[in-house]
Amino acid sequence: MNEKRERYAKVFCGDLWQAQIIQSLLEANHIECILRNELQAPFSSTREREGKVWVLVSNYDEIIAIAVIKESSRPSNPYN
Repeated sequence: MNEKRERYAKVFCGDLWQAQIIQSLLEANHIECILRNELQAPFSSTREREGKVWVLVSNYDEIIAIAVIKESSRPSNPYN
């Protein structure tokens, strides 16, 4: 993602471990994303920081990213 040219949409906000799971999910679905802390500073996944972490995607990918996240959070019921 070219950070200077694209606008970003926040598709998730939570703890580091939650954001990393969402990041993995999106990347597995070929959606590029970046993690940022509340101060919008570049976030290193190897260092924990206090506060919440945002998962950002390109505005172009926002709708599909939200759909992927919602689909993954649906409970699966094998008896339907």
